[in-house]
Amino acid sequence: SREARVAKLIEQGVDLAWVLPSLGLGLEEMLANDVEALYAVFHSYNQWLDEDWGYNRDNRILTGPLMSLIDPARAEKELELAISKGARFVTFRPAPVQAPDRFRSLADPMYDRFWNMAADAGVAIAFHGADSGYGIYLERWGESLKYTGMKMSTLTEVMGVHIERPVFDLVASLICHGLFDRVPKLQIATVELGAGWVPDLVRRLKRSYGKTPQLYKRDPVETFCSNVSVAPFYEDDIAILSTLIGADRILLGSDWPHPEGLAAPRDWVGDFAGLTADERRLALRDNLRKISGMPL
Repeated sequence: SREARVAKLIEQGVDLAWVLPSLGLGLEEMLANDVEALYAVFHSYNQWLDEDWGYNRDNRILTGPLMSLIDPARAEKELELAISKGARFVTFRPAPVQAPDRFRSLADPMYDRFWNMAADAGVAIAFHGADSGYGIYLERWGESLKYTGMKMSTLTEVMGVHIERPVFDLVASLICHGLFDRVPKLQIATVELGAGWVPDLVRRLKRSYGKTPQLYKRDPVETFCSNVSVAPFYEDDIAILSTLIGADRILLGSDWPHPEGLAAPRDWVGDFAGLTADERRLALRDNLRKISGMPL
């Protein structure tokens, strides 16, 4: 129950938590060709989420309603409803939009109205690990197209088709397609996607900008560091991540109570010892409060 979870947060010494779905993020891939069913299921889930947990009842547990841009008008209506009920963030899968006519980037200008609505309301965008449709790459290497969650093959893990590959492509597309140039106040967070993809993306953004700076309105790494927050896995090197994007862009995501998380969120604090005291406060507390629109 929600009350039991709040009590657990107090026991763990956790000030604020985002609670996100897991298998629910596979629904868009399953229902992309049935838009009526997709939005009916998303709306029903979001209604249950608000009724059972609340989007934000006491500034302790925040939940993020599910969103899809397959139908921009319906997406805007669902976002407007979420904002009216106090949502501080909404949840997407890291994947392109399977629009009726063709696949489209999430940064396609046709979706700018949605992103501006979120930015103007101070609502953050959470991208959580999901079925992003990248199983097609496994199929081409002789494996199953079906998303199997925790039963994934070794090749799935090594290729990163459900974790590092989709989020790398997502953030690259948002930056390179100019979303943050057009909607500079928009803030996104990558959650349960780790940070292993960050060093190579920063390297490639630097290289691209060095070769063709005229194609960018600003340094793309600066854009990354202004608009993207990252929740690393505990296997990731926090000091390296801080050097690349700044301590003010790191979020503590323990993934408790999932088995790939830690027994207690505070067990991870020691890995942040390489940061200064002020930087640790940012990464371990203030950054999430800020992106959630909470006072520090």
